[in-house]
Amino acid sequence: MSTVVEPPLRRLDFALGRLRRVWESPALRRRFTDRMGASVEPGLVRTLRTVELADDECGVTDVAALLKVDASTASRLVEQAVCAGYLVRSACATDRRRCVLAVTDTGAELLGRALHVREELLAELTEGWSDTDVDSLAELLCRLADRLVEMETRR
Repeated sequence: MSTVVEPPLRRLDFALGRLRRVWESPALRRRFTDRMGASVEPGLVRTLRTVELADDECGVTDVAALLKVDASTASRLVEQAVCAGYLVRSACATDRRRCVLAVTDTGAELLGRALHVREELLAELTEGWSDTDVDSLAELLCRLADRLVEMETRR
């Protein structure tokens, strides 16, 4: 029996697709929900994280750009987070047509729990790996993500 050796870029493409499917799978979502003790949509976590990490005043347009979603999706995600008490809107000091978003204490607590649970899941997935291997994987994935953003920006 012969073993087919895939070219590195084809293996990378396959691995990235597989990772995305598994990371967003119902089974892994159930594990996340069980550990959170409540159902938390991934879009909510991404939205809170985006607002938290934004350099300047963050509005709905910024959320859309940073999450790489259309404005209506960002608006829906923000509205859900505001209604749930995880984000608060206030008037922009420099442009009265804009609103500025901020994570509430409740939102920060939920985000902190969600990030902790995700780190626990990643720790399980990388159990037995050296810190160097985990750091190398993180560094390489960050480089790849940076290149994707750069490529998108040049369009």
